[in-house]
Amino acid sequence: MKLFRFIKSKTLWANVLLIIVACALIFWGVNSWLSSYTRHGDNIVVPNLSRMDYDEAVTALEQRELVAEIMDTSEFDPEFPRGSIINQYPEDGATVKKGRPIRLTINPLKARKIEIPQLIEKTKRRAIYDLESKGFKVGELTYVPYIGKDVVVDIKVNGQSVKEKEKFEKGTTIELVLGQGLGNELSPMPYLRHLALEEAKQLLLEASLNLGSVIYDEEIKDSSLIVVYNQRPAPSLEPSVRPGAEVDIWLTDDYTKIPNDSLQFLHPEIADSLNNAAAPTP
Repeated sequence: MKLFRFIKSKTLWANVLLIIVACALIFWGVNSWLSSYTRHGDNIVVPNLSRMDYDEAVTALEQRELVAEIMDTSEFDPEFPRGSIINQYPEDGATVKKGRPIRLTINPLKARKIEIPQLIEKTKRRAIYDLESKGFKVGELTYVPYIGKDVVVDIKVNGQSVKEKEKFEKGTTIELVLGQGLGNELSPMPYLRHLALEEAKQLLLEASLNLGSVIYDEEIKDSSLIVVYNQRPAPSLEPSVRPGAEVDIWLTDDYTKIPNDSLQFLHPEIADSLNNAAAPTP
């Protein structure tokens, strides 16, 4: 009987009501605090800041109520303008809250200078490796009378001779003067068709030849697909070009313009066997 009287008492139900109200108030308070803390509903898309200078990047972020924070400066990258943004975190397109710091990596205003390695009397292959591993680019190859074939005789920057151990910015183009050996030897002309521009440059460099004119097709639709479709001098399996000669190339993304002659130059033994098989028997 006492239990029933307790259940029916006003004191019990008043306490229950107070507990429910207190729980509701606590839930509302916590939810309001979380919404305020996380700024729910204030999502902002991070803009693409690549290649902007620092002031432009700061302005673009402030317009979106975001904060710029310099993370660090990296090794100089010649592909980006000096002092421009080369990396950001979070990346562009990410969704963040208002006031979020965006960390920026900035390209230095000045490239770090690097010593030219010891190249004189080294072979062309070793000199190219040493230069590229240091961050230099290899430019024109010039051949002069010298007993050592493909041996470095001189080093130039912008046509002017320079000394080993001199310092230049990373990415500087270094020209090599090489010995042509005892005789006026000729070399086969490499087959460049189907190659991308950088691949053609590398193959010419390995063959001791220089890239001449680069002519682009007028109707290129996708620059990521361009390849060599013509070259001058023409490819040859027989020795026909002197070291240091210039080679002009034509580029296109229309593969129907490329002559169907790769088998003849890249796999001549297969082409010969096919020709022999097709020849009529006497």
